[in-house]
Amino acid sequence: MSSARSPYTRADWYAGQKFEADHDNLFSNTDEKTHVRRRAQMMIGVSLLVLQNQGSNKSQYSGKEIDNLEAIIDKHLLELIDLIKWNYLSVGSELKPMDLARKSAFFTMDVITELAFGHSWGCLPRDEDVGSWFESNEKMLPRGIMFSSIPWLAKVFLIPAIGRLFLPSETEAVGSGRLIKVLKDAVDKRFATEDYDQKSDIMGSFIRHGITSKQEAVTEASLAIVAGSDTTATTIRTTLLYIITNPLVYKKLQYEIDCTDIGIAPVISDAIAKRLPYLQAVIKEGARILPPASGLLSKKTPPQGDTINGIFVPGGIDIGQCAWGLQRSKAVYGEDAMMFRPERWLEAEKYPERLEMMERSLGLVWGHGKYSCPGKAIAWLEFNKVYFQVSDLLMICKPQNNFTNEYSC
Repeated sequence: MSSARSPYTRADWYAGQKFEADHDNLFSNTDEKTHVRRRAQMMIGVSLLVLQNQGSNKSQYSGKEIDNLEAIIDKHLLELIDLIKWNYLSVGSELKPMDLARKSAFFTMDVITELAFGHSWGCLPRDEDVGSWFESNEKMLPRGIMFSSIPWLAKVFLIPAIGRLFLPSETEAVGSGRLIKVLKDAVDKRFATEDYDQKSDIMGSFIRHGITSKQEAVTEASLAIVAGSDTTATTIRTTLLYIITNPLVYKKLQYEIDCTDIGIAPVISDAIAKRLPYLQAVIKEGARILPPASGLLSKKTPPQGDTINGIFVPGGIDIGQCAWGLQRSKAVYGEDAMMFRPERWLEAEKYPERLEMMERSLGLVWGHGKYSCPGKAIAWLEFNKVYFQVSDLLMICKPQNNFTNEYSC
């Protein structure tokens, strides 16, 4: 349904994913021609390029149009580690609980905002939810999913006058509205400079490749920041939780970490991380066990209809997916699909057809074909580093109880 030449199109479900009532972003746009054009403009700015260092067998990973992408991620990862070490290490009877969910979100937000604008939001250095963004986001996202998932409500939501009542406004002092205001101010400053299209960040790339109006720049930057922070943080916090609450998994991962020489670098390189089989299995299993985006992502059947598994489906019918069901399918992942068990990926290497089926199914977490996530490579770059660096640190953290995200170190 999502392949490049598929006659399927996006259903109205996507229309509920707007950040502003009068403006569609790449994700909310349901017009195929506009989507293809805009996607081509945005992909370059968030794609990765491998640069081979002269006289060395090491590779440097950077954005095609973003300087020092890997170094930026390393910088904020070190800020995360320092934050935990200095603020949340309990000494004696002094208990210092840490909300792991929040800290992982601070990390991904600071990474994506620096990649987008050349400077970060500043959540990690300040150790706070700057502008109450995350608090607001936790209220906004479920509301957006509800609007999208109820067909008649999605159609009502498409009416701008009604959409304005529920969507963020730049007049808001905190949360999503504040983000839009900050983005508009940043875009105004960028366009006011003579070299506004020459900056080596995501915004500069957008402008160079045809997103030349201020409103379009704000709209797509909003999507990049929301998608690049929330979904990635969800996967990070989930995977870390499974690592530190599964002693067998932790011991195997820690053994691989202990046996890995990363040289004098303070953070493991992406190139080295990709060569660690158990780490890669942990990353895949973490994304599988709790998909970061669980919306329907509905597609509309072509006018002539389609036959699926021997059943004819008329044209104009919305077909959605259950991400949790797909990623916990026993037919794909085995009878223990409900368990967090990274070993399944290593065992499947002996059976190429099975491994291919598992990887293709897992790939749906980030979409596929013409609807795949543009920032997947950047997210995977963060995964390769954060589990390696933080797992050892968080193993000394004990869950306070089974019902919260809080840990004491």
